[in-house]
Amino acid sequence: MSELERVMGAYQSPLLGLAAFVRQLGGIRDKGLPSQACMLVKSLLELGAREQTALQKVEMLLAGMELRFINYFTEAQRLGELDSKLDPTRLGRRLQAEVMGLRAFAQRDVESAAVQALAEDMALSIEGLRIDKPVGV
Repeated sequence: MSELERVMGAYQSPLLGLAAFVRQLGGIRDKGLPSQACMLVKSLLELGAREQTALQKVEMLLAGMELRFINYFTEAQRLGELDSKLDPTRLGRRLQAEVMGLRAFAQRDVESAAVQALAEDMALSIEGLRIDKPVGV
């Protein structure tokens, strides 16, 4: 089970779960662990045509992460907590780009508090999409 699925399992609300996941990512510098997403992005940018097999594997992993985000936004729409006029695919892709950017930013020589503040901004943005519904935690 991935970290995303573990966090999401604690929430009935997909949007609140995604926000909690992003907030958790804010502590990435405190954990001192390498960022898999950063490694995937670096691989995507550096692998050339000769490494097609590796490039396809990286693309598959990134596409899988994108699909999971899209599925959570789609579920939020199904539950009525996300406006039906919003595009879950676009939201999922945007979140993936934001998460990858946050992970890359965390690799810089910045304080952990700066990473946590950005993660909080991202989480608030996700929560801001939520239509007030009595969906529990």
